[in-house]
Amino acid sequence: MSTKPKAQYEIRATARPLAAQFAPAAKHSVAVYGFAAFAGFVLLGAILLIADNLLSIGFVYEKNYNEGWNVYNTERLINHELIYDTDYWRVNNYPVGSFLVIAVANLVIGDLLLSGRIVALLSLTAITVLAVVATRRFGGDCIDAGFGGGCALGFCYLVAPAWIMVDDPQTLGEAVMLGGLVTYLSRPPDRRHLLSTACFVVLAGFIKHNLVAIPFAITLDLALRSPRRLLFWLTCCGSLALVSLGLTQLVAGGTFIDHLLSPRIFTWHSVRYHLVKYLRLFKFPLVAVVLGSRMICSSDRVLLAAWGIISVGLAAAFSGFEGTSYNLFQDAAVFLGVAAGVMLCGLRRRVAAAPERNGWLAKVVPVALAIFLAQPILARTPEALVKIVDGPALMASNRGAQEVFLADARYIAERPGPAICESLLLCHAAGKPFVLDPFNTRQYILAGRLDEGELIRRIAAHEFAVIQVRADICDDPVTTSCHILHYPQKFNRFTDDTLYAIDRYYGIARRSRDGSFYVPK
Repeated sequence: MSTKPKAQYEIRATARPLAAQFAPAAKHSVAVYGFAAFAGFVLLGAILLIADNLLSIGFVYEKNYNEGWNVYNTERLINHELIYDTDYWRVNNYPVGSFLVIAVANLVIGDLLLSGRIVALLSLTAITVLAVVATRRFGGDCIDAGFGGGCALGFCYLVAPAWIMVDDPQTLGEAVMLGGLVTYLSRPPDRRHLLSTACFVVLAGFIKHNLVAIPFAITLDLALRSPRRLLFWLTCCGSLALVSLGLTQLVAGGTFIDHLLSPRIFTWHSVRYHLVKYLRLFKFPLVAVVLGSRMICSSDRVLLAAWGIISVGLAAAFSGFEGTSYNLFQDAAVFLGVAAGVMLCGLRRRVAAAPERNGWLAKVVPVALAIFLAQPILARTPEALVKIVDGPALMASNRGAQEVFLADARYIAERPGPAICESLLLCHAAGKPFVLDPFNTRQYILAGRLDEGELIRRIAAHEFAVIQVRADICDDPVTTSCHILHYPQKFNRFTDDTLYAIDRYYGIARRSRDGSFYVPK
């Protein structure tokens, strides 16, 4: 064998090391450029998916229940109130981190709702960038990293559209936790880098406490690779957690742990429903990842495999608790995006290394698997593109929703006295005090931690000027008396007894897209 081809290959490898790694011969350049174009198309498709949420970021209307809840609690923190007090009619079961971040952002923006949404937008951007970096750390090059970042962005949106670019801490916590993962992967686990990783991990935990898959995966990886560092890692995490707990007690109140461990109703139906929904949504990339598990779960990627298994397993288990379902699967979705980028790396290597005797089949199969990996994004890109093309109609819809919301807020504001709103943001916009959190109140009543009789007595005494609910309380059309329908997918924020009391002592005075407005009879 002559040395000339070898010399040419060495020069090429020196000039273009990434191309040489995945396309050592000129005949593979078409495949390299094709995969690069495909990765760019997937990233563009993911951006199109989130464009709807992006265009509505400045409009004032509720996107999900948590927005008003977060605005109220951040405002209380700014006003130096104890947000973890003994008033369990307005429980705060989130850590204090997100409220502090949004309060700081609000110093510049001057609007709590917009501040929360902009923080969420920046967090989503950070998730995409960090997914790119994580894919690189797991062995991918620029093409694989771009593909992994695009998949992470698109999958994160698809698993919970109503939690993207809204005032909710889940995306912020996920971004900070990914920062910890990338820090851990950047260098060997010496003491300094373990301390840096622990800072990210603990900070993320004090933004959203359900993000435990990555810390568990790092702990497992250390136990297998560097057991001598394990005690130092656990000591760092424990010490920083105690410091953060002390600061929380000092800044926000003395009953933090009690609030954080608030009761939640659990149903096995919810576990099955949300797990099946996740599997159906991502069935094609999951099948592709399982088929390529040997590439993803190699000995140097134990961390990635552990992250995936733990995130999916914990999301499925804890989705049975009311109010913890959709955002829990965001971590599993981001993992799947990074895993897709890592798998694309392996597929491209297979294409580059495929011997001629395998012919077209050795090239078609990896390309088909790459399409499988991005299928959830590709399948929904045309619909997203249609929405963007019809931009004026989309903006008109946002303006209409805002006009209705502000009109409803004025209606509530004009009636003197406290109000109960199933849309907490609506009561906040109306200038009403935060007297009751419908969702957590129902959880506490059903757990026997609050006396529902007290609430019903307040309703009977017409203490509240307006009570807003999502729809008419009596939703069974075949009965003459008031009857509430029940079905598995129905999401309740009031108990039946409370709703029947509202119907008895209050009557409907207004209806809009924001729900039904009950006033004293």
